[in-house]
Amino acid sequence: MKEKFNRPCYLVLSVILVACLTAACGKGGSKSAMAETTAAAYDVAPVAIAPEFYAAEETAASYQEDGLDNGYYEGDYAVTEEMGLDTAMVSAPAQPSPSTVNRKLIRTVSLDVETTDFDNLLSTIQSAVSTGNGYIEQSDISGTSISASPDQHRYAFLIVRIPSAGLNGFLSQMAQQSNIINRSENVQDVTLQYSDIESRKKSLTIEQERLWALLEKADTLEAVIALEERLSEIRYELEGFESQLRIYDNQVDYSTVHIRIQEVGVFTPTVPDSVGTRIQKGFIRNLNNVIRSITDFLVWFLSHLPALVMLAVIVGVLFFFTRFFYRKKVEKMAGTDTSQKGFLKAPEKTSKKEDD
Repeated sequence: MKEKFNRPCYLVLSVILVACLTAACGKGGSKSAMAETTAAAYDVAPVAIAPEFYAAEETAASYQEDGLDNGYYEGDYAVTEEMGLDTAMVSAPAQPSPSTVNRKLIRTVSLDVETTDFDNLLSTIQSAVSTGNGYIEQSDISGTSISASPDQHRYAFLIVRIPSAGLNGFLSQMAQQSNIINRSENVQDVTLQYSDIESRKKSLTIEQERLWALLEKADTLEAVIALEERLSEIRYELEGFESQLRIYDNQVDYSTVHIRIQEVGVFTPTVPDSVGTRIQKGFIRNLNNVIRSITDFLVWFLSHLPALVMLAVIVGVLFFFTRFFYRKKVEKMAGTDTSQKGFLKAPEKTSKKEDD
């Protein structure tokens, strides 16, 4: 019984062992076949392939095992085998995972603020910006001071660039120095775009170095011309990538703050006021209106005092001459009446004497 039972077991174990050996030999054979195929495709001996190519293949295999994209692409060389030069694959470096790099965030903030001290707020903003190593990109100021005309106000629009590390402190200072009635913030994540540009730049740099090496070995005029044209294209593309990276760095390092400032006499409430607060603000508003009216009258009177004095002199002269001529006319009329009365009474006296 034992012999009958052991024979099938030995047979199964032998089949498993043979299958394992066959798989191992096939894997080794596939590797050697891949190397031969790669060498044949590039028309070079296996030992002539650059060691960087094998390193790139191993990196790609490791990324594929981890389930990540290796980020490879083939460089479009302008050199062909007809020119007597070998072609090679350009391997782009693998893109790092977003979790392993610093986030590239562009922050843009918009503020609508009110102030009762317009000049002081502007000087405070300029001081805070210069202290925080920022700069004012744009500044527009218009309007008339509220102290000169209650119906007119001053407005200002500023575009401020603040280092990202000091943005929160600057916003807190703005909240303390003014009344913020509206605030909006936009955050743009450009981490993937930044990493993609860096990868392309690195790939082009590797291709440029290899083309320089091929240019040193070129022995025909056609090959030299083709290589130089491709190198010019690479230089142009590298300059474009570097420009984009500089723009991203500036936007990430310096946050943008749009500030709209309005001069007011009384702040607009950002939350509902209580009855007592409304009464207090109404009393203060009316008192300010009375004081402003008195002040405006005094300012108008004193500023127009020379004209008022001249007008008073003219009115006084006219009144004097009018009264003078009126008195003359009255006296003349009174004298005429007296002479007429005397002329009428004379005959009566004569008649009485005659009667006597």
